[in-house]
Amino acid sequence: MSATIKDVAERAGVSIATVSNVVNGSRFVSGDLAEKVHHAIKELGYQPNPLGRALRKGRSYTIALILPDHSNPFFVQVARGVDEQARRREYGLITCNTDEDPDLETFYVSSLLKRKVDGFVVAPTHRGAETLKPLIEHGAPLVVVDRCIAGMKVDEVFSDNEGGAYEATAYLVGLGHRSIGLIAGIPGISSIEDRVAGYRRALIEHDLPVDESLMAQGCSQIKEGASSAEVLLGKRGITAIFSTNNMMTLGALQCFKKLGVRCPDDVSLIGFDDSEWASAFTPSLTVVAQQAYEMGYSAGDLLFEAIGRGKETHSTRAIKLQTVLIPRESTARPPALRGKKEVHRATSSGGKNKPSASAKSGTRRSPR
Repeated sequence: MSATIKDVAERAGVSIATVSNVVNGSRFVSGDLAEKVHHAIKELGYQPNPLGRALRKGRSYTIALILPDHSNPFFVQVARGVDEQARRREYGLITCNTDEDPDLETFYVSSLLKRKVDGFVVAPTHRGAETLKPLIEHGAPLVVVDRCIAGMKVDEVFSDNEGGAYEATAYLVGLGHRSIGLIAGIPGISSIEDRVAGYRRALIEHDLPVDESLMAQGCSQIKEGASSAEVLLGKRGITAIFSTNNMMTLGALQCFKKLGVRCPDDVSLIGFDDSEWASAFTPSLTVVAQQAYEMGYSAGDLLFEAIGRGKETHSTRAIKLQTVLIPRESTARPPALRGKKEVHRATSSGGKNKPSASAKSGTRRSPR
């Protein structure tokens, strides 16, 4: 038969309450006694009952992570960061994929509330203000990642999307590009809207016109990214494309291959997000790198703080993570300027986006 907490107490020569305090970390236990308890647990192979623990504490010891696209390497890294925080605290993690469908997001929120999970980390769809409202009404601990929701008072972790997009566009301008296409993502998503704003601001501040015909809708997927790139390549004089999402960047590369477009000989390309495959391509991709793992790790940290506070009121917090431009082989001066004296290279505004170890790879390694 499985060992019980009583067996552990008898083997260690302590009370059941002391074993409970050691196992649950609920009260201080001296080092000597704690060592005896841990030794007895190891000898007897004792396994605490998670259901009993949950019933005693009034918690499920489970958190939920709701993401829009599990196939996107960026969100895979976000999930790893959240998972690290959950494992450190011996919590279970339920992950859900909405496929950018608000109805599916509504379903998951409702189902998980019924299962009484202890908290939520969500990268919301474009209708997040509506779909996440039940979590606010129930007072459920909630942190949103990557995408903010205007007017909703919740903890947030996101990238400096506008600053990163500004820097990418300014870099292309500095290379001499004057006709720069944009592949935008899903309308109504704050991260995408901010990247579009950064692109617009860079053009305006460098005295270039904002041409709406050079802004194509890519819907943050590979297929739509390819079709958007094909539309932009049909525009007269275009020499560079800025893709606001890594999946659409892949689509643009597929389009280039299909049409026989050489990058950067014919058209330069910059993507948003740095994945391991970005540096492995030929040419390697110039990108705006985000701190994806750090985003998930920070969101998990905020969530467990909120769970620990319970119903206690607090001021909401917003963590903005810096991005960094990583120049590689997919960008060059436009064909008409090659062989001429190099033009002055533009820089990002205010020098906000400083390189960091985590931003360079897009991944923050947790301490072991």
